[in-house]
Amino acid sequence: MLNLRSMDDIPKRLREPEGSAPLGLAKGEESLKVVNCEEYLKAVSAGFYPPTNYDNKMSAEFVHDCFVLRDLQHARAATASGSYRLTKDSLSQLPPMLVRGAREVTDAAEQAEKRGESWKQFDPTLKVTRIDVDSLNAEDDDSAYFLTIRARGDFTGDGVEQIAVFASANGKRGSWFHAEYLILSPTSHGTLVRRTDRRAPYDIKARIPD
Repeated sequence: MLNLRSMDDIPKRLREPEGSAPLGLAKGEESLKVVNCEEYLKAVSAGFYPPTNYDNKMSAEFVHDCFVLRDLQHARAATASGSYRLTKDSLSQLPPMLVRGAREVTDAAEQAEKRGESWKQFDPTLKVTRIDVDSLNAEDDDSAYFLTIRARGDFTGDGVEQIAVFASANGKRGSWFHAEYLILSPTSHGTLVRRTDRRAPYDIKARIPD
């Protein structure tokens, strides 16, 4: 799915065109266009972001591929056994994500995640609508959600297999759209904890040494 023959192909893949057209990004009065993952990752790390909802939707293809390609360069094979699969119970195992609304709503989601609450606990109306191989569709009263596992491996150097996930949300009423990238680790309680920051560029909180 990432169009890689081997891990050695990642640097070349990062420089190949991504998306169907150049992506517009902005930071204050500055603006620029990016065409590949290398340019995109450099821009978002410098604080650039999609300035319009159209640009935000266009950025989904970059979010889908670029962060996982970046992180696969540092990943290792996991030494601990176990391989997480998305199931009908995943909403009660995943942390709150793809939360829209005012700052107090997103802050509440962040606090719920710190307390160890699941996505389902934070949003009781959430329900699974479809399960496929390594992907999940869900919805609540306001939005439809899509999650897919992009890669598996030890991204943090603790020997445990984590999953790299692309997640997106579409508003049911209006054109609202949001995409996220997450690396999630399983816990002994059967839940998943986020190992990346909540916002782009989604840095890993504990990266393995180069």
